[in-house]
Amino acid sequence: MVLRLTAVLISVLASCVAHGRGASPYLPLNQSPEFERLVERVMILADKPIITRPIAAAAVLDALPAACELDAALCAQVRRYLSGYMQTAGISHASLAVASASSERTALPNRHGMVSDSGFEASIMGYWQPGDYVLISGGVLAYEDEAVPTGTVVSIGTEYAQLDIGYRDHWMSPMTDSAMLQSTQMQTMPSVTLSNYTPLTRWGLRYEFFIAEMSHSDRIRFEGGFTSGNPRLAGFHVSFQPFAGWSIGLNRIIQYGGGERPDSFGDLWDAFFDPSGKDNTGTTADFGNQVASITSRLIIPAATPFSVYFEYAGEDTSKSSNFHLGNAALSGGVYFPTLWERFDLTVEISEWQNAWYVHGIYGDGLRHEGNVVGHWGGDWRVLNDGVGGNSFMTRLGWQLNSGAMVEATYRTLENESYTAPVYERAHALQV
Repeated sequence: MVLRLTAVLISVLASCVAHGRGASPYLPLNQSPEFERLVERVMILADKPIITRPIAAAAVLDALPAACELDAALCAQVRRYLSGYMQTAGISHASLAVASASSERTALPNRHGMVSDSGFEASIMGYWQPGDYVLISGGVLAYEDEAVPTGTVVSIGTEYAQLDIGYRDHWMSPMTDSAMLQSTQMQTMPSVTLSNYTPLTRWGLRYEFFIAEMSHSDRIRFEGGFTSGNPRLAGFHVSFQPFAGWSIGLNRIIQYGGGERPDSFGDLWDAFFDPSGKDNTGTTADFGNQVASITSRLIIPAATPFSVYFEYAGEDTSKSSNFHLGNAALSGGVYFPTLWERFDLTVEISEWQNAWYVHGIYGDGLRHEGNVVGHWGGDWRVLNDGVGGNSFMTRLGWQLNSGAMVEATYRTLENESYTAPVYERAHALQV
């Protein structure tokens, strides 16, 4: 089905590539924190709220003129960084990190499946743009025992409809440290994505649709037994801006198919528009596993602008209604890009009820290569123990006179203990 969908999308794009600017590369996601913070500041100063990631390089270029009026030094830094994306071909990103940990082996938050006892992390990305509407990107992210082609993508299209085929990340939340639906907690999946990086109409409409392939599972229920295969993951995002600086988004992901289970586009369509009837019957006759969220981000135009944002998500529907979210999760955050000239501060909290990332049909849960696809807290508990929990994160950045940045992040998580096992509160400090 993915190949058929790709062929249809390419034929549609071929008829409209003459309109608008061409394809844009994406900035690395959770691989280069110092530049990601700078880009966040630029987007806030330009009154452009970020509600999904990765961010297209062209979108940041569009934001620079407004940001330059308020912070010329920041503008110069980001412009130098983006110059690596403005050639016909080149290396756009390279990073090397070393680490040491004293805790038990733990999946690190948002690090593409990397665990705490990995002594290094390295990544590199390059690109070649043979024409305005075609872009070929190559990337790899490696840590101990693993190497993932994150950032290896063929992009075709325009600013209003860009088709990405390959290992493209998806982050469906305005939160910066967690995303209940999809984040970078797991290794990047191969996917086909259609999206726009330039908003449409005066309402600032943005969309993103993708279908990805998950890792192999032998624990997929089907007709009273089990079948083996690779489940699919379909994602949908639509957002709009009621006015400049405020964005509202609707998001959905659907885990379906795998082995002998149905995976036709018609079944996916029916499940999307009738989740209560197609996916919440409580039997193996369900089409798949759906999760949805409502998100928003608002930029406060104070003397020093800052942003507040939230995410309300549901692992299920409730009251037999397609419009009520069940097993709810609520997250909120605030980001101050400039404090006392040289500091920035982020504070985020999340709380979720039970049943997240576990499912009656998919015995391995909503996971890819052993990691949950959403909030990192889902990996900080016993496998398939779908207990509720809450997390807190605060991150302080300090810009030095030399241009270097020191960043400290504190996280804590508490799982609920219904019966055994009994959990203790977790603490993590990263510098």
